Amino acid sequence: MSTSVHVPRAARFRQAEVAMWAHRGLRPEERWVTVEELGIRVRALVHGEGRPVVFVHGTAKAAGVWAPLVAQMPGIKAIVLDRPGCGLSDPLPRMKVSPEGVRRAVDAYLTTVIDELADGRADVVGNSAGGMVALTYAAIRPDKVRTVIVEGVPAVEGMTLPLPLHAPRLSALQRVIVNYRVSERELKLAFRLVGHGDMVATKWMPPVDVAWRIALARHTDTYRNEMAMLGQTVTAAGPRPGWATSLDELESIEAPALWLIGKRDPFTPKVGVESWAERMPHSTLHVMPRQGHEPWMDDAAGNAGMIDQWWREIGEGPGLLDG
Repeated sequence: MSTSVHVPRAARFRQAEVAMWAHRGLRPEERWVTVEELGIRVRALVHGEGRPVVFVHGTAKAAGVWAPLVAQMPGIKAIVLDRPGCGLSDPLPRMKVSPEGVRRAVDAYLTTVIDELADGRADVVGNSAGGMVALTYAAIRPDKVRTVIVEGVPAVEGMTLPLPLHAPRLSALQRVIVNYRVSERELKLAFRLVGHGDMVATKWMPPVDVAWRIALARHTDTYRNEMAMLGQTVTAAGPRPGWATSLDELESIEAPALWLIGKRDPFTPKVGVESWAERMPHSTLHVMPRQGHEPWMDDAAGNAGMIDQWWREIGEGPGLLDG
């Protein structure tokens, strides 16, 4: 009679994660940061040497979504976070789940990460909900942020929610989503819904990336935690008042900002991303005609090149491709 060996969920997730990064010749170091103010631990994957760059992912994702972009940025120290409640990081305390509570939490965990892993100052890259984190943090802590890079439409006041993506806000469907065994078929559907039809049809992600995304859904509590948060923060029209980065916060950001937005991103507000970027004193906007909500997934090398060129243009260091 054969016996099976039980492998803990976190170990299965790590196995898939290691394989995905190794596929690109990378072996990031796992680092844990204790955020005393929140009573939680936040996990980061750290790779490379050079200018410290903190990466903050979007909803129901984890650090590994940035692997294709990090692989194209050899001249940086990449500090790639599992946001609280995602990947293997602890979730936020329930008392912090309010607009102001979340802002205080963002301040607490990003400041701790930047102080401990980036010597007190960093560039911050964010996507979607992570874009909101990056922008809000830049408004709160200008002394900690060298530059802000927004990949994909962030959660800013006025962002729209496409009809096919309304389902996560409904409690009955939340229970289905968090208990469903995500497959490659569902991943392809999700990518099509957020503007990556070309990628799905012509240059779909490697099998190790698919395995990692499935492991994230099956072997962590990411989906459960994120769906619970969305239930409190999102309506059919978009983010509830107060939850997304406000227009006043955009106007207060002192750091230079680069917006890399896919024209096929379905979250684009009716007023256009241009109206957001124009509110910031030092802002550059690039809209890519064939890219979706995670633009680097369509063209990681191209996105890395635009970041490098922009850093050079604004005089913020020698550029990542010199590494």
